[in-house]
Amino acid sequence: MPNLDSLLSFPTPGVGSSSGPTRTPIPPRSSHVLVTDTTDAPALFVLMHFLRASHAYNKTLRPGPDTASIKGKGKARTKVVWLGCTSEGIVHLKNVARKSGVHLDEETAQGTFKFIDAAAEVYEASGIESSAAALSIQGDASRTHTPFKRIYDQIARELTTTSHHDTQLLESEWGSRNLIIVDDLTALAWGADSIDAQGHVTNVGQQTSQWLGALTALATRNDASVVTLMHADATSSSKNGASDPVDECLLSSLLQTADVWVEVKELASGRARDCDGEITVHPLVRPSLAHTLAPSASHAQQHRNVPPLQAFAVETPCPTRAKAVLYRIAPDGQSAALGGATIGSNTGRVQVWPRGTGRGFL
Repeated sequence: MPNLDSLLSFPTPGVGSSSGPTRTPIPPRSSHVLVTDTTDAPALFVLMHFLRASHAYNKTLRPGPDTASIKGKGKARTKVVWLGCTSEGIVHLKNVARKSGVHLDEETAQGTFKFIDAAAEVYEASGIESSAAALSIQGDASRTHTPFKRIYDQIARELTTTSHHDTQLLESEWGSRNLIIVDDLTALAWGADSIDAQGHVTNVGQQTSQWLGALTALATRNDASVVTLMHADATSSSKNGASDPVDECLLSSLLQTADVWVEVKELASGRARDCDGEITVHPLVRPSLAHTLAPSASHAQQHRNVPPLQAFAVETPCPTRAKAVLYRIAPDGQSAALGGATIGSNTGRVQVWPRGTGRGFL
């Protein structure tokens, strides 16, 4: 049965963009995957897809009683840095992940998962450390408030914990060594202070976009990728149109910088008994170029942290990329994607199919 791997997968080194069996759900390093959802069609299951992909990959590298350990020899594990920006905290995330077959306590103990409570940094920031102490996190004029800087620093520390040995091992691979999941950017922006130290109104959307730009630059330097979730109910992509300037500013900025846009929304006709919503995968700049430009010698000379264009060739089994596919989450896994734990296998009880068929299509 078709699943999220059918929609979200990337080629591995040395193969063509259409080689299905040799593709991976792990995003290429330096990539940015934007996920948008609505209140009636939450996209937490897409974030779980990437968490499970990391878990499944690491599971193949763990030493076994026989020769299983040989398979993972010479390869580095992936690490998920989960940035929780809502008040639900890690307890809710643990429950959802457990239904997906991932035990976060074990992942944390093995060093393959780290939860950062961004909501605490934003909402519990000390009054003494006001926005007057804002620091630049890039070498340019981009500046942000202290909570954003502290969140950035925490992520930077987590990325640098990977050993230099592992860095050398992944030089010939495209997959990310670290996955930074921002859950969710809308909540982070809503919690930011819109008044600076001088009492002037600030552009929160622009500040958040600049912070995310610095974060993606950090990811590129550390063989990582970024998966960002934001709510699109108040943007121009929703049926109600743009009603929040901050959200619209964020979406406009992200669509110019992201590599892949995974758009999850409710059915125009409302919720159906056998369908939870629709998904559209939009390949943006680099994925589109990967399908139109032939490989050149300059690709081999790129910085090692930036994979060649072929790594961003997203394959979607839709009749056209502009056409959404429908999805359904099984009744026994409403809050998560359940299922097996092998790379490229069923990502769980999230089924997808094209409009007008009512069934899978592979």
